[in-house]
Amino acid sequence: MESTNRLRYLIAGTGGVGGSIAGFLSLAGIDVTCIARGAHLQAIQQDGLKLKSDLKGEHALRINACTAEEYNDKADVIFLCVKGYSVAEVLPLIKRAAHSGTVVIPLLNIYGLGGHLQEELPHLLVTDGCIYISAEIREAGIIRQSGAIFRVVFGVREAQDYRPLLAEIESDLKNCGIETILSCDIKRDAFRKYTYVSAMAACGQYYDINAAAMQKEGKER
Repeated sequence: MESTNRLRYLIAGTGGVGGSIAGFLSLAGIDVTCIARGAHLQAIQQDGLKLKSDLKGEHALRINACTAEEYNDKADVIFLCVKGYSVAEVLPLIKRAAHSGTVVIPLLNIYGLGGHLQEELPHLLVTDGCIYISAEIREAGIIRQSGAIFRVVFGVREAQDYRPLLAEIESDLKNCGIETILSCDIKRDAFRKYTYVSAMAACGQYYDINAAAMQKEGKER
């Protein structure tokens, strides 16, 4: 069933996280554009975004995709899904792509990033957020989402910053099959994710395994 919602989504960073969000939104008929580059972008533009998902199956999705420099529209919601070292590079895109009511939702494993970005983007609402997912770029144009966990948690740091648009975003994500929590204490919830990621990263580094291996019965676990 296609969504009748008119929110326009922009995914800044179409890796495993951003590509999975984009794929699920697209399957629900929601307006979404992906920012990508290189061979990954070329493959999406030529053959569609190929989503291989344990939750949704396999799909080739015709989806809007371009470089940050080529994007010339306005978005209501911007999901920031780049690597931490690329955050500064996408700030010009966010400023250009946003209107006064745009909400920016960072989904990086960096605790407190939303507050720092809010200082850089004082005229926009920047929430904090975190995501639980096992996903990767399998090869150019192909996103692999593994397992039954796909959860997005986001919210404002101060209650007075709440907007009804946040509930619309929560509804969109839930309707497209993503477990979504509009948090009333995002500082707590983001810190909970940070402590989880830190321990898992240390364990993975020590044993030279990834998070997916830790979640399956067997030698690695």
